[in-house]
Amino acid sequence: MKAVFRCDATPHIGFGHLSRGLALAEALKAKSVASVFAGQYDESAQAKIGEAGFASVPLDAPVNTHGAAREFTPVLERHGGDCIILDSYRADEDYLADCHALDRVLIVIDDFRALRSYPCDAVLNFTWEAPDLDYPDGPALLLGPHYLLVRQRLIKQRALSVARERSGPLRHLLVLIGGADPKGLALRLVRVLLAKHSALRLRVIGEDSAEMQALAAQFAPGSDALPRQSDISDHLLWADAAITGGGLIKYECAYMSVPASAIAQNEGQDDETRVFSGAGLVFDLGLANRVSDADLAAALDRFLDDAALRGCMAARMRESFVPNPSANAAHAILEAIER
Repeated sequence: MKAVFRCDATPHIGFGHLSRGLALAEALKAKSVASVFAGQYDESAQAKIGEAGFASVPLDAPVNTHGAAREFTPVLERHGGDCIILDSYRADEDYLADCHALDRVLIVIDDFRALRSYPCDAVLNFTWEAPDLDYPDGPALLLGPHYLLVRQRLIKQRALSVARERSGPLRHLLVLIGGADPKGLALRLVRVLLAKHSALRLRVIGEDSAEMQALAAQFAPGSDALPRQSDISDHLLWADAAITGGGLIKYECAYMSVPASAIAQNEGQDDETRVFSGAGLVFDLGLANRVSDADLAAALDRFLDDAALRGCMAARMRESFVPNPSANAAHAILEAIER
């Protein structure tokens, strides 16, 4: 059996769709399912796919630019494929219907239940609020963090990370907005942090410009700014706490039991982060273009200075996720395919 993943990964689109696709592909590989990725990818995304052991077919435009038949026919003719796994905010009902018409099983990875209908065989939505969303009848529904898509390297490190004591004094702080940071949030956050928290050992991932290197040098010895990483498991294990964007990375922190505060890059992330915060799984810093630096500094002070809050958050994280949710997702998808 072979799965064709259709997703895009560029600095403009972000890399979360690809990351969770790779997590699912790894879990499917353990069940003897081969995978190929088709999409608009920059060089680093193509390298990430290759490092994970999968083939990629670069396309010249994002999902739903040229229509499903034109996008998929060359891929299916060359690589085959029994099912299509689609992950894109650009996919609408018509595009899903056209994909389904290719006579392949269609699995849709979703976040917000934004469509009126889902003409597909299964919907996977691992967000915290997914079980409460009113999906239409028809597709098999794989809903909630029981199906969280995390990479195998995180799964292997999770037991060590969960066992770490994170309720004491804060020493190691990780800043990781996610695969893309088009709003320059990492630089903004580090400038705000420098005013009161320069005694921390800081590690910034994804932004290693000369300006960021100069800022990091003003924190405790050993602080550093690193380029985008293909594997963040060791960095999450190192961290006492994290500051993240509002996308997939906040789920990865929660899965690894790393207390995190999140700043949303868009309104969709903002809504979902507020739900996650209500569950006690993240500290909400607000929507980036609406929160002032003064309010951001005050919120960061509350998060970083309150060891009890971070300890409670880590405990809540430990009890909220199963050890291998990606395997659950792969198993459920194979059941949906065999229906």
